[in-house]
Amino acid sequence: MGHPTIDVAARTPVHGRPCGLPTAGTEPTDDRRLVAGVVAVTVLLAGSRWGSHIHIGPLYIGDFLLCAAFLVATWRALLPGKGPERVHGPGVLVGMLLLVTGFRLLTVQDDLRVALRDAAPFAYVALAYLSAGAYQRVGDRGRQRTVRLLQWGLLLHLVWMVVATLAPAFVATLPSVGSTRVFEIRTDFDVAVLGVLAGLSILRMRRGRFWLHASVTAAALVTGLAQVNRAGLFSCCACVLVAVMLRVAGDGRLRLRAILLGAIAVLATVAVLPISPAGQRLLALNETATASSELVEHAQGTTRARLIAWERVLTYTLDDPVRSAVGVGFGPDFLQQSNGDLPIGRGMGVRSPHNYLLTTFARLGFIGLTVVVALLASLVTIAVRTVRRGPPDELTALCVLLLVSLLIVALLGVILESPFGAAPFFWAAGILLAGERSRRARARQEPKRHPLVSSPQEAIT
Repeated sequence: MGHPTIDVAARTPVHGRPCGLPTAGTEPTDDRRLVAGVVAVTVLLAGSRWGSHIHIGPLYIGDFLLCAAFLVATWRALLPGKGPERVHGPGVLVGMLLLVTGFRLLTVQDDLRVALRDAAPFAYVALAYLSAGAYQRVGDRGRQRTVRLLQWGLLLHLVWMVVATLAPAFVATLPSVGSTRVFEIRTDFDVAVLGVLAGLSILRMRRGRFWLHASVTAAALVTGLAQVNRAGLFSCCACVLVAVMLRVAGDGRLRLRAILLGAIAVLATVAVLPISPAGQRLLALNETATASSELVEHAQGTTRARLIAWERVLTYTLDDPVRSAVGVGFGPDFLQQSNGDLPIGRGMGVRSPHNYLLTTFARLGFIGLTVVVALLASLVTIAVRTVRRGPPDELTALCVLLLVSLLIVALLGVILESPFGAAPFFWAAGILLAGERSRRARARQEPKRHPLVSSPQEAIT
């Protein structure tokens, strides 16, 4: 069977499977190379919070793999060889966030170790440079291998999540890893990762393996619904919705099988949601909910505690003009100083108000918050455009799923302040930002097509 023909204008094969279209001067150096940093991202997604605590002495596995990825990428970039004439970076906003972070680190006067720990989540944005350059240097085959590696990591995550959900007594006997335990569930992040797997499986459903991917999707969603976390549930549902929209954009039309699958998914959600732990916790926000009084009280109490904590942190930061402009910096425990930790639980080691934007405002003030909001707005815009026109490759679609899933839980939890959430998020962000900038550069280089001609060559002649 021959190669599929390509529609040049749409850069999409006729049979509907999206792919990238190389142009002159942008050929990759190695078509089989993985995108740099994917091994670290796979390990963090597969192991979640407990996996990120694996360490030898002061060196944690995630930091070791990321440092190795930067060194290898730097070494390869210095080697002579054929590569892209121009490699697009992730953009000025990423650099500005690193500059603001570095400036606040220079003003640290207290415990440098604590300050570095507080600054690390913002420093992970540097991963965008790593993934942006690597994404443009690898070819279609390398990107496909990158997706397969990530899929295996997501499947491994599903396996241990099923074990932890069905056999919690067994998990209690497993050894400790840092402040956590092997196979210990971090509900918000882990349910969000299950949503990414469900979305990826929906994208990979095709003739011959349809029921295999449908089974993985069902297993991921059922396991996610079994957890008690509302933010994770939002992420899961968003990933499924985005995956269906990406699938429709890639195929160009709705297939009967997709319609039936969507109808079954909606009916199953309506039937299962009210009896699932996550669904009952969500419904418990309504005072007239039919959930148990204990569950209603706990769910509404958690919501009130976070709202009080957010209000106290916001008021504390706005009370001082300097704090409002540049934040408290890295090192001070603003959550305790504002008494925002009292509703959440003082003495539990929590240093974040469970909202990434509020953490950014408290640490970096209006200056840092403006940069972060602009960066997140640009990423959401790119995601929306990708959904509307269809992804150029499967890796871009997976990065959209990672972006959507982790951003939702980051606004309601401590996700981007942690390495297992920040590293995958900014790695995916770099790919999306570089891909969008590359697409715009190609659009400027392509000759303007006359509306009555059918090819660029005809427009030139």
